Amino acid sequence: MAWYYIAFDTVKQFFTIKGTETLNELITMISNCAEFVDVKLRTNEKKILNALNKDKDKITIRFPMEGKIKTREMKINCLIQAQLGCIPVQDFTLTQDTGRIFRNGLRVTRWLSDFLASCKNNFSALLNSLILAKCFRCRLWENSLHVSKQLEKIGVSLSNAMVNAGLTSFKKIEDTNARELELILNRHPPFGNQIKESVLHLPKYELDFEQLPKYSDTLAEILVTVKLTNYEQLQTKRTASDFHYVTLVIGDADNQVIFNQKITDSVLLKTGNWTKKIEVKRALKSEEISIHLISSDYVGLDIQRAYTAFYLTPKTGGSKAVKDQNLKAESSFD
Repeated sequence: MAWYYIAFDTVKQFFTIKGTETLNELITMISNCAEFVDVKLRTNEKKILNALNKDKDKITIRFPMEGKIKTREMKINCLIQAQLGCIPVQDFTLTQDTGRIFRNGLRVTRWLSDFLASCKNNFSALLNSLILAKCFRCRLWENSLHVSKQLEKIGVSLSNAMVNAGLTSFKKIEDTNARELELILNRHPPFGNQIKESVLHLPKYELDFEQLPKYSDTLAEILVTVKLTNYEQLQTKRTASDFHYVTLVIGDADNQVIFNQKITDSVLLKTGNWTKKIEVKRALKSEEISIHLISSDYVGLDIQRAYTAFYLTPKTGGSKAVKDQNLKAESSFD
């Protein structure tokens, strides 16, 4: 709490977390934080905010709120979502408020994911808090089409041009000719080459998992490998900062956290991969486990996969267990 400079009332509020919270519910909780107490709802802002919340003629926020915007918390929620959705807000004071919300929100969301990492039966909330902390950092939704906005020299208008041209992933940008990029963005050479270069030197991850032959009725062992496929290329030049890391978080059908660890690029740059043997206790609801690799700083690099573990006795109910499943997961680059 002291490390992130978090208010005591904020901590008290987050102690009420059940562990199953969605992204929408976490944003609502964050909008109620004491860190934003100096953000006021002004009467002349309500029209703009209500249009952002619900407007049949315009793009509106991802999780609209019930009714009219009538509280400070609803205003904060609306501005967070507008920023993450790249929806322009044509009002100077609201833009200033958004800047203040995101400065404080960075601390709150990072503290929240650290706080939830200390618990075990809250996989959904932990996963969504990690995603939200990254969203605050990138100022984009985790599934945003505006991935190019994260590149140097690309602002909102150029990123809109990229989206309109269908360049909605790093892979698509990388595969586009540099001259074509310049035509799309109305820029002179070597602008297209610079964009391609920065995408080329982003980390590219792969996730492999296989089940080991040691298993019982209640326990399975999975070998998880995180690969940095372009680690040789990144030895000399990197777009991401030296502090960039991915979080590997694995959960089961009972909402239990099986594994949670940060893996820095600096570790992966040594040999190109990281491997860990993980024990998986059999969940009551299903044998399926959920594996997520989440970048700390970038939208568009994450990997999400489901994997079904095999146990000695099949699950009652007659579902046929599959032995030696070995799924290979590619990152969103591929």
